[in-house]
Amino acid sequence: MPDVLATAVTNTDVNSSAARQPGRLRKPWRISSRGLAFMAEWESGILNGTSRGNPIVDGFVLKVYDDGLGFPTVGMGHKVTPANNLRLGDTISLERAEAFLRADLADTERAINRDVDVPLHQYEYDALVSVLWNAGPYRNRQDPWQGTRSRHLANILNSGRYEDMPDVILHFVATHVLSRRRSEANLFANGIYNARH
Repeated sequence: MPDVLATAVTNTDVNSSAARQPGRLRKPWRISSRGLAFMAEWESGILNGTSRGNPIVDGFVLKVYDDGLGFPTVGMGHKVTPANNLRLGDTISLERAEAFLRADLADTERAINRDVDVPLHQYEYDALVSVLWNAGPYRNRQDPWQGTRSRHLANILNSGRYEDMPDVILHFVATHVLSRRRSEANLFANGIYNARH
C-alpha cells in the first residue's frame, strides 16, 4: 500500500481523521500482464489468431520463425540463443514467451526504475515501458535532448508534469509509429489498454 500523503481532521472530533492514499505506486515497478499483452499485440499485429502461418496467443508468436534476417525469433521479438535450446518450427508455451520478454525488458525496466523518482499508476508505468521498449531507453545521437531517452521522459515526470506526458509520448520518436504512440499516450492518460490497429 502506498504511503499516506496527508491526514486531515474532517470534523470537530479530533479522533476522526481521513487518510488518503494515491492510486500511484512507488518503486520498484514491474510491467503488468496487461502491459505485456498490450505490447505483444502492438508487436505482432493481433492478439489471438494466426499471422504468416504462426500461432499468436495474447499477442505472442509461439512458433520459432525466421525474422527475415536469418535470426530464429519467438515470442515478442526474442532472438533465440543456443541456451534457449530451440530450432525453427519449435513451439513454446505462452509462459515461456512471457519469461523471454521479461528478460528482454530488463534494461528498459531498470532504466525507468532508476530514472523516475515520482509515483506512477501501473498503467502509466506500462505505457512508459511500451514506449521505451519500442524506441529504446538509451541515447540516440539524433535525439534533440541531452541524456538517455529514459532520462528525458523521467525529467518531465520528475518535475510533476504528469499531464504533459500524453503529448510528449505522442511525439516521442514517432515518425513511423504514430498510431502506436497514440495508443500509448491514451494508456498513460486514461489507463486504456487498447492495442488494436
